[in-house]
Amino acid sequence: MNITKELQPLFYPDSVALIGASANPAKVGNRILKVLQKTVKNLYPVHPVDKEVLGLPVINRIEDLPDNISLAVITIAAKYAVGAVRSCAEKGIKVIVIVSGGFGEVGDEGSALEDELREIHDKFGTRMLGPNSLGIFLPETGLDTIFVEHGDKALSGGGGIAFITQSGSVGTEALGLASNAGYGMRAFVGLGNKVDLTETDFLEYFAMDSATNCLAFYSESIDDGKLFLERAREASKKKAVVILKAGRTEAGQTAVSSHTGKLAGSDNVVNGAFRQYGIQRAYDEEEICDASKSLSMLKIPKGNRVAVISAAGGYGVMCTDYIEQKDSRIKLHLAEFSDKTTTKLKEINLPFASANNPVDVTASADDEIYVDTLDTVLNDSGVDIVICLTFFTIPAVTKDLVKKISEKALEYDKPVITFAQYGPFTNKYLKEFYDRGVVAFSSVYRTVRAARFLVERADILKTFGEDDEY
Repeated sequence: MNITKELQPLFYPDSVALIGASANPAKVGNRILKVLQKTVKNLYPVHPVDKEVLGLPVINRIEDLPDNISLAVITIAAKYAVGAVRSCAEKGIKVIVIVSGGFGEVGDEGSALEDELREIHDKFGTRMLGPNSLGIFLPETGLDTIFVEHGDKALSGGGGIAFITQSGSVGTEALGLASNAGYGMRAFVGLGNKVDLTETDFLEYFAMDSATNCLAFYSESIDDGKLFLERAREASKKKAVVILKAGRTEAGQTAVSSHTGKLAGSDNVVNGAFRQYGIQRAYDEEEICDASKSLSMLKIPKGNRVAVISAAGGYGVMCTDYIEQKDSRIKLHLAEFSDKTTTKLKEINLPFASANNPVDVTASADDEIYVDTLDTVLNDSGVDIVICLTFFTIPAVTKDLVKKISEKALEYDKPVITFAQYGPFTNKYLKEFYDRGVVAFSSVYRTVRAARFLVERADILKTFGEDDEY
């Protein structure tokens, strides 16, 4: 099986049939049609009665569609969706996205419908995403089958992260929030109930996709866990693999069964397996977005020695505590500056500033002091990572500091992670950092946590190596 070839019609369809196209703005088929109309050249709305929808001619029967349709999107009720899928398969449509809900997640009757879908797949070989799937969103081309708000405009710049989620709501809400401060998404995939295509299929696809550099998963249950882990280990040699695995508690596992109709495994076993196979674990929706963003954009450090630059002493102390505290993920240490670095910092900064780590440039600093301090610290061979805490309320600091810090950070092969807060304008500054290629957070804790993900990734690369081609 060549998964790249098989999924080409899903991500790059020549033609799309929308089963359940509707003139009713409240219907899913209407919302998806409006989006597809903007990006799909050969679009065929299908409805049993209507002659025209949104200015497009309607085809009343699937059987009357043109031959060689690449992709079909099913939006009609579950009890009718199975028949529509069968008709699409008989028509020779290569891939079908089943947005419709009302399958295994609702009980035995829905599970029986899923069994019918599997029989259709086994007979015709048609690949299926879903059911109960939000479908896909590819910022590169604008292909979008998601009928709920998902930060699509903010994410339209694209990026290197493939986000594959079993829960549509977790994916869209997390990405919608992350996009406010910048999030570089390559693709979004809503797995749904996984009657055919699973997390392993998309792991294989995006591991071989040159435009993807990080794979992020939200998972409640993993089909064929052994195969997934083996593929993840191979993928992790080249690209970071991060998973938010829900259902960690006994009650959570019961909720997974209720939500998906499937059982989830022991969390202790899952955690150990992830570590063994080079997978990095996130524990909430904010963390998976922060981790994937950092791993996608930042350079991998050579060690775990962190330097901190701050214009506010209290924030520097907090940052130091977070760095030195015990953490189950990975150890970080405060870097020790060389005498040369300390001397240079004293020359750059005002007499009452601190030249030790964390460096306190004080609230009297200006743009030049900030940037020269960053340059000096980055030059120290005893520093692997720099956390730069920026404050725009300081009188001598200008809005140009974002540009200046970003330019300096990109000159070096060491990761620079920034922190920025400026009241109601915070997201504006975070987004500007992102647009200039620098990762920034509004929380000191999240900034340090990003450093841990980078060091953890460095350890994975040391363990598995980067030599083998995937």
